[in-house]
Amino acid sequence: MQTPLVSIIIPTYNRAHLIGETLDSVLAQTYTNWECIVVDDGSTDNTDELLATYCVKDSRFQYHHRPANRPKGANACRNYGFELSKGAYVSWFDSDDLMHRDRLKIQISSLHNTNFNFSVCQAFVFIDSVKNVIGLRHEKIYSDNTFEEYLKHEIIWITSSAIWKRVFIQTMDYLFDEELQAAQEWEFHCRALFFSPNYHVIKKPLVYIRKHDASISYNNNNELRFLNNYNARDKIFKFLNNKNIKNDYLINYIISYYKYFLIRRYFLRSFNILITKIVCNKNIVFMYKIKSLLAFPMYIIFNKGEFILKGKRLKS
Repeated sequence: MQTPLVSIIIPTYNRAHLIGETLDSVLAQTYTNWECIVVDDGSTDNTDELLATYCVKDSRFQYHHRPANRPKGANACRNYGFELSKGAYVSWFDSDDLMHRDRLKIQISSLHNTNFNFSVCQAFVFIDSVKNVIGLRHEKIYSDNTFEEYLKHEIIWITSSAIWKRVFIQTMDYLFDEELQAAQEWEFHCRALFFSPNYHVIKKPLVYIRKHDASISYNNNNELRFLNNYNARDKIFKFLNNKNIKNDYLINYIISYYKYFLIRRYFLRSFNILITKIVCNKNIVFMYKIKSLLAFPMYIIFNKGEFILKGKRLKS
């Protein structure tokens, strides 16, 4: 088998205490034709000094800073890293996760000379050390209906588990949405699965996901998570709407967030959903539209009205 170049792209921010272990797992790969592009999002710790030592140690490492004209966040770093990359295969990876030593070899082999556009492997979650594995990130990473089930979180796989063919990535209108601070991988993967629902699956865990409080996936900032989850689903709702595709799950999700924002008195967000997603939606029954209109002033005046938002929502 030929050994095409794979680009490993790692955004980082104040992870000097963790990223060394991540980079060591890259160095240990049995597949050696890689470039590792680390893009710093403005770290204030000693990331600069640490990365300098790795770049000296091995020329396959590159260290860049997010350009000042790009928005802060891991998504801009991921996109910028892709622009710098040259590999026929692309692996976006997180700066606190680890690779099994055969990860690249196994996943590149699964894609080489096949029609699959990407490969997804299983992942372990660990605390502090890979010797302290607490289980799989998610049991199910494939189904016969990947787009719909990934949309509903019935199958789950994450950014670090996937390796992509560059030729497929280049067909997408955009990569990671730089407006999102969380749920960006879900949004990106949904768009990818819409165009390419079949992918190669490796059931063996080849990635180790670190669980710690600084991780957005595991921290306790529920408000941030809720807002970004809504924004991500709103973007996929619009994406499907532009293609004239109805999705009952997303319509119900958006309606649920109408009530969620009303209860928390986010009236501007609620009003936007009411006007642009509910009143104008031909798939929502007329009576439920009336109920939604009545609920808005009820929550403003009395801070309640949940009893109104009951009953049938969608047309059959």
